[in-house]
Amino acid sequence: MPSPEDIPAMLKEIGKPSLDSLFSEIPGSLRKKSLRLPEHIPEFELIKKAQEIASENKWTEFTNFMGCGVYDRIVPTSVDHVISRGEFITSYTPYQPEVSQGILQALFEYQSVMCDLTEMDVSNSSMYDGVTALAEAIRMAHRVNEKRKILIPETLYDSRVSVINSYVEGLPVSVERYAIDKKTGYLDLEDLKNKIDKDTSCIVVENPNGLGVLDPNVPKVQEIKRDALLIAFVDPISLGAVIPPGGYGTDIAVMEGQQLGIHQNFGGPFLGVMAFRKELVRKSPGRIIGESVDVNGKRAFVMTLQTREQHIRREKATSNICSNQALMAVASVAYLSILGRRGLRKAALMTMENSNRLRTRLASKSRGSVPVSGTLFSDVPVVISKPDSLQPVLLKHKILGGIPLSSLTQGLSEKMENVFFFSVTEKTGTRDIERLVSGLEAIL
Repeated sequence: MPSPEDIPAMLKEIGKPSLDSLFSEIPGSLRKKSLRLPEHIPEFELIKKAQEIASENKWTEFTNFMGCGVYDRIVPTSVDHVISRGEFITSYTPYQPEVSQGILQALFEYQSVMCDLTEMDVSNSSMYDGVTALAEAIRMAHRVNEKRKILIPETLYDSRVSVINSYVEGLPVSVERYAIDKKTGYLDLEDLKNKIDKDTSCIVVENPNGLGVLDPNVPKVQEIKRDALLIAFVDPISLGAVIPPGGYGTDIAVMEGQQLGIHQNFGGPFLGVMAFRKELVRKSPGRIIGESVDVNGKRAFVMTLQTREQHIRREKATSNICSNQALMAVASVAYLSILGRRGLRKAALMTMENSNRLRTRLASKSRGSVPVSGTLFSDVPVVISKPDSLQPVLLKHKILGGIPLSSLTQGLSEKMENVFFFSVTEKTGTRDIERLVSGLEAIL
């Protein structure tokens, strides 16, 4: 940084009267007058001050029931060890295959594992997060059939719909919601069937959905979808126990991969997973890593498909995805490799057992406190009769949770009042559930 004495000479050299004149194109009303920063202090004191501020976070003392998209799951220590290795943590997009064989092979294995997990033909490697992957899947469907109607479930979070609307802006498409049965939490097949027409490009289904329900009607959509593409937005851990998207005719499967070896981290980073039928590969976004052989006949890896405008002519590009979230992809493949099929199934079943245990205990205290009858996975919706008292009670019992349905989907919350979510994983213990039930007893 230049010294104050040097600044006048530098301004004179470039022909500017003052530092403010460097920003003259920015309206004054938009410019900060001061950053209100304190005087500089030694590094040691800065670290000490940061530690004091960080110590105000009390989350380590609290029982965690936060979820609805970002979950606190058990992450094997070996996952963190793998992604901390220099060859992975410093890697970015592997433009030069001859010097990027390690990360290319890791991403190839990631694709292979995701295809196994979803029972789909092809996976790309990879995308920003689950919701942008969903938005890219919708754009992909439109590229395939050029139809105009996008059907999404009533339970899809408003924040996710906002991302979809941003991604399809400029395309000749309309986004329309179909209904969910409020008693079961299942998608309304009759309402969906009535909204499907010859101009329907794709149908988005969730499993589990935004109410936390594992929906047995999702596989039945294949029977009524006509020529529309089926996009399944699914929970990756749930695939240890339920039918994968490829098992019910899904064209494009999308997942948020945060649960696959990525810590909750106060909300990020994330990983977008996308897999699809092989017939759609030329319309897919992102990158696909392929296996080949080098000049000596040895196994080698390359970026087989590169669909960004940086690689091909702009008019042929299918997305502007700039990062393949390589480190998070490596974390997910490490996690799934360590757990294996049996470990993943165990995590899924333990999650379902805990959600059922929480539901049963709540019912014993206040019958009907869970507003839907369908089987739940991680997110447990609870009707709170005294919503204003909820957060004080939770803080008193050192519990994190109670995400209001109104903050997730406004339209659905108007039909299901005073619903709050408490999320469980395989990490949730019986004592944790008893502490929550005990705290909620007075306000159910």
